[in-house]
Parts: sequence; C-alpha cells; structure tokens
Amino acid sequence: MDNYRRMFNKSFNDLSFIQNITNTSDKFVFVFDFDLTLTTKSSDGIVKSFSNYIELFDSELKLEKLKLYLEKIKRSGNIIYINTRALVPNIIHILKNVNVEVGENKLIKEIKGSTKIRQIDVPFNNEELDRYNLKTISDNKILWGVKKVIYLNEIKENENIPISNIFFFDDSIININTAKVNGYTNCFLIGSNDSGLFGLDFLLIKLSQILDILHI
Repeated sequence: MDNYRRMFNKSFNDLSFIQNITNTSDKFVFVFDFDLTLTTKSSDGIVKSFSNYIELFDSELKLEKLKLYLEKIKRSGNIIYINTRALVPNIIHILKNVNVEVGENKLIKEIKGSTKIRQIDVPFNNEELDRYNLKTISDNKILWGVKKVIYLNEIKENENIPISNIFFFDDSIININTAKVNGYTNCFLIGSNDSGLFGLDFLLIKLSQILDILHI
C-alpha cells in the first residue's frame, strides 16, 4: 500500500477527535453501515429462505461479541442506527434471525436505507436530484455517499445532538470521505487498512477502543 493510501487510512480511523470527550453524560449516536461493516460477508443475494445467517458474521463467537458491544452502547443510554443502501426489510429479516431487534427502545432504533429495489442503484429520484443540486453527478457510489449524509443529518436532527456526538462506521472510503467533508469528524473506515482486517473483524477492534475511551 502506498503512502497516500496509508495517510487516508490513518485519518479515517483517527481517535484523536474523541480523546478530549470527558462529559460522558452526553448522548452519543452510533451509526453503522451493514454489509462488510457489521458483517464479514455481504448480504447481496441473500434470500428469505436462507437459513444460516450467522455465516454473514463469520462465526457465532464474533456475532455474540458484536451484540455485547451493541448492548453496552444501548445500556449506557446511547442510540444505535443502521445506515445502509440495502433493502431495509431484508436487513430487519436478517437481524431478526440472529436475535437482534429493531425499533423504538430496541437494540437498533432504526434502519435508514432502501425501501425499493431500484433505490439500491438509484438513490435519488429526479425531484430529489433537483432539490439537492445533484443532476450533474452520474456515479451512484458518490450519490450514495450524499444519501448517507442526508440520513446522518436526519438522525442528528431526530436525536437533537451536536454533530460531534455521532459516530459513523462504513467500509466505503467514498461514504466516509463524504461524511467527513460535511462535518462528521467521528467517522471510521472499516476495511482497506494496513492490518489486513476488514468488516466485522476490524469493527470489533475499533469499537473496543472507542467504548474504552468513552468509558462505556
């Protein structure tokens, strides 16, 4: 990996922004992408008849460790969202089959994502492209980076917290970069790192570090 990539990977996983957070009575919101962030494998093509959803998390041990961290976040009075381009009903179905509940006062408060299959590849309709001045952008990866920031903005407003109290985790460098340039300093790239780890393997390490700093 060249020095340019190393520089970006370091900046995208920098914990210095939260080192000075001392008032842990504040509410924090943890926002996770789903595929290759909360999982080690992509859920693309997974159908509702699929039986062993634990495979998406590689092992039951890793899944239980993830749930332990998420439960610590929830018990400490903080909030968890998922911000994904995948179909929301599919993610709810997968989580239900690994005993993770979604909804108000549940482990995951809400999933922001696609409500229609077409939206996975086309995140904005024509009216939205006009509203957000995006008509000149044709790359759907970039458009999804913008869409995820819009979801982050909705979460920030719904929870009535400062932007610095949102922690966003995603495996896409485009999504993380788009969030950072829009003021979301506490963003963490899950994958494409010098450790050779990616997805849930890397997330578990990062969550352990962050929860320790926040005394959660």
